[in-house]
Amino acid sequence: MLAVAATAPPADDDERWAYEMKWDGMRALVGIEDAEVWITSRAGNDATARFPEVAAIGPALGATNALLDGEIVALDEAGIPRFERLQPRMQAGRGRAIREHVASQPVVYMVFDVLWLAGHRTTELPYVDRRALLERLELGGDAWQTPASARGPGTAVLAASQDLGLEGVVAKRLDSPYLPGRRSDAWRKVKPHRGQELVVGGWLHGAGRLEGRLGSLLVGYHRPGGSLHFAGRVGSGIDERARVRLEALVADRARATSPFADTPRLPGPQWVEPEVVVEVAFHEWTSAGVLRAPRYKGIRDDKPARDVVRET
Repeated sequence: MLAVAATAPPADDDERWAYEMKWDGMRALVGIEDAEVWITSRAGNDATARFPEVAAIGPALGATNALLDGEIVALDEAGIPRFERLQPRMQAGRGRAIREHVASQPVVYMVFDVLWLAGHRTTELPYVDRRALLERLELGGDAWQTPASARGPGTAVLAASQDLGLEGVVAKRLDSPYLPGRRSDAWRKVKPHRGQELVVGGWLHGAGRLEGRLGSLLVGYHRPGGSLHFAGRVGSGIDERARVRLEALVADRARATSPFADTPRLPGPQWVEPEVVVEVAFHEWTSAGVLRAPRYKGIRDDKPARDVVRET
């Protein structure tokens, strides 16, 4: 279940909502059956081997079978989730690399919902009942936590998230069921700073020391009907490590024609198949429908490109 973007907490009926902190990480389902554990990303990719410390949650639940929803995060020294720290963990593909990343950057699974418990589907229950079931599991360990769910006022919870250096809050209506695969107004994400996922449709060469190399990404989002709309170019925030990985990804996806329905006039664009999703922070949308002051934050291997739309 996905949340819609909102500019503020729902102050008009605040008593009907609960508020959770928004975590800057990788959305993941964790299934536990007879102490066996599997982890899958929002894109449906198996991530069990990449996060062995999270997979240890199985013995913690004993004989209880469950399907959990939450966010895998990598924390900095101050305990703040940093997506750039999580990226190497998301991309590690071999046993030795995974072991090295576990040692250098452990992760924590922030559990916020339970979809199946002890042989029964719970998605049709209201949020408040699912939350009670989740809290009874008492999931707390070095690699998994059940963060608090708070009642309003939502403005105070949002202010607390800013004080803690977090990404914002998610407001969840108390009577809402869990709607798998749907983006629902019953969940609303409120972020002090704007940002969203966008699809890479091309790139431009850099200048100076970056001549002949990737200088900026050409990004967009899907409109109703599936067409890809151009949202601007993103060059700020791409460091050398990210540039090398992005260059490999675009090289594998080169194409001759633009994937954008509204192809912009640009100097020497290199087009790619619209398959790579990136996270971008920005100041605002301009009247022309493009990003103002965008900054690259990272690759979202866990997000399907076809699901990327403009969040309003």
